[in-house]
Amino acid sequence: MTRKQTNEQSVAEIIAETAPATARNFGSNRFLLLGRIAGTPELRHTPAGKAVLDFAVATTVAGRPQFHSLVAWERSAEVLAQYGTKGRELYVEGRITSRMREIEGHRIKQVDLVVESFQLLGRRLAVDGAPGAELAVEGAA
Repeated sequence: MTRKQTNEQSVAEIIAETAPATARNFGSNRFLLLGRIAGTPELRHTPAGKAVLDFAVATTVAGRPQFHSLVAWERSAEVLAQYGTKGRELYVEGRITSRMREIEGHRIKQVDLVVESFQLLGRRLAVDGAPGAELAVEGAA
């Protein structure tokens, strides 16, 4: 259905009138990373008893390392805490969230990458950098 735009109507108003509700979302909030787990993930629980895991993934851009902060919840957190050791290669997908935090009296905006699905890849690296035992583990939030 086509409609002529009047001087009083904006393009956004016409789209809102003619497009289905699902087509009104003009963005996507997704990420995917392929990298290695940096540091040792530590599992903790909220006061409500939900498992949560804050950890970092290292990637390389133009030969330089970049570190990304991720958070996994419930079953994903438990599996990653059990099998996701430092140096283990990981493919992860999820959504991006942000929140305000106060650190040393300063309010900062923290961006979190929330894990929705993941796959532990290849072999984990042993402490000396040599390949360790191979495990194939997948998970979803």
